Amino acid sequence: MSSSLTRAINDIKAICEKSERRSRIFAYGSSGYKDSVRHFLESSSEVAQVAVCPGTAEDVSQIMKVLARRRVPFGIKGGGHATNPKFSSTTGIQLYMSFFDKVKYRSRDKTLSVGSGCLWDQVYREILTQKRYVIGGSAREGVGVAGWLLGGGYSLYSNQYGLGIDNIVEFEVVLPNGDIVRAKSTGRYSDLFEALKGGGNNFGIVTEFVLKTYRIQPPSSRLLNFCNAKSEKVKSAIANFINAEETQKAVLVAAFRYYNEIGKDQSLITVLCVRDGSENILDPFREFESIPQQSRREPNRQNARNAPRLLKNATGGSRSGGSEDANGFSDVFVFNTDSEDVVNELELDFFETDELFDSIYGPPPPIDQEDTDTAAATASGVVLDCARTLTEPAPKVGMSGVGEIARGRFGCIMVSKYNRNLINAIDKQAKESATNMKENGGKRVVFEIWPAHSKIFDNSTPSAYPHKKGSPFGPMVVYCVWEGANNDHYWVNEMQRALRNLYQIALTEGCTNDKLPFYSNTSLDSTKVSEIYRENYGNLRRVRLKYDPQDVMKHAGGFRIRLPRTRQSFGVAPKSSNPNVNGERSYVQYG
Repeated sequence: MSSSLTRAINDIKAICEKSERRSRIFAYGSSGYKDSVRHFLESSSEVAQVAVCPGTAEDVSQIMKVLARRRVPFGIKGGGHATNPKFSSTTGIQLYMSFFDKVKYRSRDKTLSVGSGCLWDQVYREILTQKRYVIGGSAREGVGVAGWLLGGGYSLYSNQYGLGIDNIVEFEVVLPNGDIVRAKSTGRYSDLFEALKGGGNNFGIVTEFVLKTYRIQPPSSRLLNFCNAKSEKVKSAIANFINAEETQKAVLVAAFRYYNEIGKDQSLITVLCVRDGSENILDPFREFESIPQQSRREPNRQNARNAPRLLKNATGGSRSGGSEDANGFSDVFVFNTDSEDVVNELELDFFETDELFDSIYGPPPPIDQEDTDTAAATASGVVLDCARTLTEPAPKVGMSGVGEIARGRFGCIMVSKYNRNLINAIDKQAKESATNMKENGGKRVVFEIWPAHSKIFDNSTPSAYPHKKGSPFGPMVVYCVWEGANNDHYWVNEMQRALRNLYQIALTEGCTNDKLPFYSNTSLDSTKVSEIYRENYGNLRRVRLKYDPQDVMKHAGGFRIRLPRTRQSFGVAPKSSNPNVNGERSYVQYG
């Protein structure tokens, strides 16, 4: 350990001791240390020297001054869902923001104050008690509020309400010089407010977000799983849904999924169908319901608060969800029909719908082994198509994504629209990438289609992440999970190869262009920072120089916005109460 790191750790220990346990420092081997450094994926976790959980913005300020003075590596973790190594982890000092866990609804302006250590699971449970909703990230996988919002924030409800960053009212942020400021769209820090919206951790450590809330009718949601034998019909239905674009209040997410997790290969096509319950429209997903479906048995995760939910059909009939067996599974009833007039769907709240979305990246659902046809098909390696429904999980069940699981990455290309040729190419590429799963420790390969509505950015706001009205686009995501660090090179290269191939096809089909900004939350770490911020990059470099002239944040991970080559004409850096910060010589090499 370097002498600078040793001194920094001693300085932070003193801060934590003075805080009377509001802030804590954890040594290697302690349970607090383990909670602080572990991430959603094993490959994202690093062995830090110590872990620190600051408890107040004032302590974050003091810690930031130490980091600036000692110039040592550090990581900032909210939920720990970043899949790129060393983006929120470090071999130096790990900051874990979990003590910033307050969620408070402000009735006077109908906004929600959210601490930067909160997970979306917690946020949704709180805001639903107010019968309102916020535009947020996934609930079940332990996704943190801070990383999702600072990266941009694509949501199931973005078609109507914009990205997560379009719904931020205010930040509390500790600047690299230790100053605690509140940034809004107006006033002294309006440039900082804009830069934080998609700008990652380049400008300081955010301790609080203030978010807009909405009174929205609960959605109606369906999760449909189909075997590959039905792929042509499913792909046609996907393309037809996109072309029709009947309403902003209907969202479709489709995924080609391959698994090697129970000793044999499995594959299926999953389609999540969500529509706003407030609009009485002709079912936009009716074509999917015309594809024959069968039932599958799902884990029963009901709780006492949630009475048995009803599956509704378009003709007004309903059936309850079935009985539980000794193994904790319950029958899931669906309407088996070839008619477009009868559909099954489950009315869920927003929390439950986000849980359905998360399952796209999770393990394959269990097959009903008591069904002879299903069992025979499973033995031969074929997964039958089915309609899957899910009731609300118990509030205190184990949450995936909190512990360490396997290794993996997200990667993406940006797509402005999908056509049938591109959908076919994604299907084909998913099959190719899954071909050598067993030989290379592969566990999951998921290629996702998430079409953006043409009006998705109609309510866009000035932000670091470029997204303008009339120019819709969204990420086409690839997610791979594998075992063994020795397989990292293979899978990262395979993802890069697959994404390059799909980008070229999308370019040829007119479904993308070389000006679309990459989405940092699902981009591989090989992505150039300038490709994320595009036309905003130059201005962001100047804003970063204004608020971080000593380049303190370069010692944290993430997509780093580089300082300009010269300080001239870029304004004056904010003063600090600590003369050692702004007064010391800068060792930064610009450019």
